[in-house]
Amino acid sequence: MDFNVVDQPETLVAGVVLRSPALAVEGPRRAKVEEAWKRVLARRLPGPPTSAYVDHAPEINSYLTHIVGYRCHSVADLLPGDVLARVPAGRFARFVASGDNLGDTIVSIWRAVWDAEAAGRIVRTYTGDWEHYPDARTAEVFVAVAVEPSDG
Repeated sequence: MDFNVVDQPETLVAGVVLRSPALAVEGPRRAKVEEAWKRVLARRLPGPPTSAYVDHAPEINSYLTHIVGYRCHSVADLLPGDVLARVPAGRFARFVASGDNLGDTIVSIWRAVWDAEAAGRIVRTYTGDWEHYPDARTAEVFVAVAVEPSDG
């Protein structure tokens, strides 16, 4: 899967918190993510549906905090009871895909991210990543990177 490198401003994402090993995109943890999305989407959101992945635990190279929710412009957008995550401005590898099942599309994107990282095409910083869903079939994933990849 191809990607491009873009500079992005600070991104604020609010919603419910899931603490996950790696990214919970497959197996039993995927069901927990899907359940969280159902709860979030049942509410009137002040911004577009968005996920953030922050607070990476480098000491075990795995756990992170996954925010399932919506993009905010400021703290004023925060709904009562939700948690706000801040993804710092920076350089991001942007992966985009569409498909009939959004959950499966997200899995394919993250597999492409992991493959690009393993191949040395990107060097991740783990300062915060986020997903945006332009429509019901499309996912756009922004992965924080340290340097521009050699190809993409």
